[in-house]
Amino acid sequence: MEKAHKILEQKAVRITPMRQIILEYFLQNNGTFGLIELENTFPKSDRITIYRTLKTFEEKSILHGIKNGTGEVKYALCDEHCTPIHHIDKHPHFQCEQCKKITCINSLVIPEMELPKGYIQKEMTILIKGICPDCQE
Repeated sequence: MEKAHKILEQKAVRITPMRQIILEYFLQNNGTFGLIELENTFPKSDRITIYRTLKTFEEKSILHGIKNGTGEVKYALCDEHCTPIHHIDKHPHFQCEQCKKITCINSLVIPEMELPKGYIQKEMTILIKGICPDCQE
């Protein structure tokens, strides 16, 4: 819990037991998780509290959201140097078509793209679909 507490302090997020628990879960499991998965993991917790925690973490650049095309957003830890103004998690994500797991591909960087005049970029995501190494065995 100490690492979670430190991150929350660094990102100026008010520390609550739920925020510590959810952040610790992400730190220990190093994966992508959605609201439904977290609800199932913490069945005694309130859905709205979990949702608000995820949104707060996203706003404070602790987590980044990954849209998988189904309407459900998965979340993964941000790079420790991300800020709400300068978000540097510009990497593609891989979704396995068999197990549905989403993985951040941190070794690749999505290049900056210059848009035509008058366009303002708000978000850019790349989702690669295929079969993960675990499902190929």
